[in-house]
Amino acid sequence: MFQRWIVLSLTVLACTFSTAGSKAFAHERWYEFDGTHFALSIERFMGIDYTDFEGPGRDKVTGRFLLNADEIVPTNIARFGFDVFLGRLSLGLAGGATTGDAAIVAPRVGYLFGLTPQLGLWVRAGGFYSSYAGAEYLGLTGEALFGWFPYPNIAITFGPTIDVAFADDRHPDYVSIGIPQFGLTAFL
Repeated sequence: MFQRWIVLSLTVLACTFSTAGSKAFAHERWYEFDGTHFALSIERFMGIDYTDFEGPGRDKVTGRFLLNADEIVPTNIARFGFDVFLGRLSLGLAGGATTGDAAIVAPRVGYLFGLTPQLGLWVRAGGFYSSYAGAEYLGLTGEALFGWFPYPNIAITFGPTIDVAFADDRHPDYVSIGIPQFGLTAFL
């Protein structure tokens, strides 16, 4: 089942990028994302995560509904984000913490593709620093989020995410894949 989600996600991304010069982008108007815009987000507040720690038999599937549930890694916690759009290019920073001792800071860069007047694809990549139960992680993160725009300045985001985390020698490295993750973004 997990492999089907990965294949489906990669197929959707491949189809999207293969039509980049076609009529899929014909809906764009000259004034869309012209100039500088700001976006505030709540990210990853719902989703299903598959986490695979280094070593045999250490993988786990977790889910959460409306904010933080039982996070086994700090990259799974909900976070707030702030992005500056220069045209369709975005530069941003996301961060979050729990009542326990988990926290994350994640700078990123992205690009928002318009697919239809109500649907877009926001591709983002970046790094992160996080801590959880005495372990400190550095890593890379990637997201391919579809954005549904019920109103011109509000987007409900959903899509796959991947986090690759590297820890010090005492703690295991891990890969976490979110299928899907949900969020909400307001464009100012």
